[in-house]
Amino acid sequence: MGLCADIRDENAKPLSTFELVQLLLARLGAQDAEGLARLFAPQVEWRVTDPASSQWRSGVRTRREVESFFLATFSALGLEGLTVRRLLVDGEDAVVLGKARWRTLATTAVHEADFVLSVSVHRGAVHEYWLMQEAVDLPSGSEPVRTR
Repeated sequence: MGLCADIRDENAKPLSTFELVQLLLARLGAQDAEGLARLFAPQVEWRVTDPASSQWRSGVRTRREVESFFLATFSALGLEGLTVRRLLVDGEDAVVLGKARWRTLATTAVHEADFVLSVSVHRGAVHEYWLMQEAVDLPSGSEPVRTR
């Protein structure tokens, strides 16, 4: 059985890809690292293109490592906005095109970055997570910055 045990009645069927991606985006918006981690399979194929996340670029990650990634991200950056432009679902695969607005907690600098998130879902849990986003240079001032 899939992930549904901690989300819904354990006799319910696993979440669909669409439902799981909606829940993933909601928990990301709520900065809920523990809740996000529960959406992932015990082992996940992980790829992140942000050069600032070099230790997290690619490889197989455990659910605990996924939680650590989100905890580290949320401790440094406060998510101020998440805009989804497109959500495409094809069976067990989904792609999200969007924009995120983050505030560096230490300096209050604002950063915006376009992103593409690709996930593959099997039995109600994320098995592949690929995040491709613009590199974000941390500015010295507090002006909004967009880098390409």
